[in-house]
Amino acid sequence: MKPNVSHEDNTARGVTLIVGAVFLLALADALVKYLSASITLWQLYVLASSVSLPTLAWLIIAQRKTRPLSLISWRWVGIRSLLLLLMWMAYYMALPLIPLSVAAVAIYTTPLFIAILASMGAREPLSIRIWGDILCGFVGVVVVLRPTGDAFTPATLLPVMAAVLYALAMVATRRYCQKEHPLTLALGLNLAFLVAGGGASILLAFTDTSSLAKQSPFLFAPWQPIGIDELIIITAYALLMVTVNASVAKAYQIAPSALVGTFDYAYLLFAGLWGYLLFHEVPDGMTWLGMGLILASGLLVLRHTALVKPGISLDDTHH
Repeated sequence: MKPNVSHEDNTARGVTLIVGAVFLLALADALVKYLSASITLWQLYVLASSVSLPTLAWLIIAQRKTRPLSLISWRWVGIRSLLLLLMWMAYYMALPLIPLSVAAVAIYTTPLFIAILASMGAREPLSIRIWGDILCGFVGVVVVLRPTGDAFTPATLLPVMAAVLYALAMVATRRYCQKEHPLTLALGLNLAFLVAGGGASILLAFTDTSSLAKQSPFLFAPWQPIGIDELIIITAYALLMVTVNASVAKAYQIAPSALVGTFDYAYLLFAGLWGYLLFHEVPDGMTWLGMGLILASGLLVLRHTALVKPGISLDDTHH
């Protein structure tokens, strides 16, 4: 019988895993932004799934030697996969159009939406303190997006839409997919990527979308020829996402979810770092202010929901 690992050691490992995961996740998202200038979203889905699906299949086969994987509810795995597919579509559609740091700030309103949706589903009203935390977060969103400013673009609303979709997916995960193996959930999501990418690619191949392609080539252009550099980046992206998903799942299994969720916010810093290194993006003062408000509100919501409603916390992350 193996000795029990101490809570402190588990917590330290969990924090290390989540920080490493969001560092790689921010890099993966930056790679998507970089690739958006040369390939289409649907091309990315098909090619990345061609790498991630065999990798997941190998992991599943290896896992079966110690623990058989079974599908408990294909319907809810499918619904979860669809919600996450739509979430990624909304987020990736925004990346060619807005700075990576702004997209990151907007999508990290997820804890606020999760708190609201979880409260509605559980029929347990949120406290005034939590509502105040949530309001602080949405003030931060307004500060970052500046909907009445000259620089506002509707594309900045896409990451917020992605945050809502992700919150719905996470609530569904906790209530209906909690007993599913993480590899099963990852497999379902990547199959959804492959089906969506293949279906959209076939549709675009037989449809004249030239006028739309001029406005948004990432969505409406046909497949583009790619070289060895693009193939290497796509392969790296696919392997990064498999690593991120496995690390995130493990982090939330071995450490308190509220603590792991707190360190999950390191994504905002890493997204800003990769945005600066790869695209020379420097957030302005209002973006930093909004980021601070959203960060503070998210951390407070995580803390208060963990204290008041231990069963409703962030046990999954957005990617």
